[in-house]
Amino acid sequence: MQSKIFAFFLLLWSIVCFGEPNFEGTYKCKGFDPYLNTAYSGKIKIVHYNTVYNLIMKYDTGDTAIGTAGLWDNDTIAVVFQDIKNPKIVGLERYSYTKDHKKIQGYWVYLGKDKLGEEMCEKE
Repeated sequence: MQSKIFAFFLLLWSIVCFGEPNFEGTYKCKGFDPYLNTAYSGKIKIVHYNTVYNLIMKYDTGDTAIGTAGLWDNDTIAVVFQDIKNPKIVGLERYSYTKDHKKIQGYWVYLGKDKLGEEMCEKE
């Protein structure tokens, strides 16, 4: 009986400590653009909205994109994004927590292109 009570409290503790994943927040990001062959930085704001996440991505290059993401698993969201200046520029990205859950890292690609960009973002 005591082992069942212990198991129950262990389950409750893990739910409280780890709960639902929450990517929501503002992140400072650094990345590499393989199309321009250059490093960049910027900020990403992720807002949880119903069952999806909305993203606003602003970069030091002057580019701004909006995106929508869905939870892939407890450590990853899958994003589709679009440039606000040129709506024909659409891409896919995925962000995953690092092992310590202090940062998210992502790989992105423009739709129909053949190079992967990468980003590392830390919550502010």
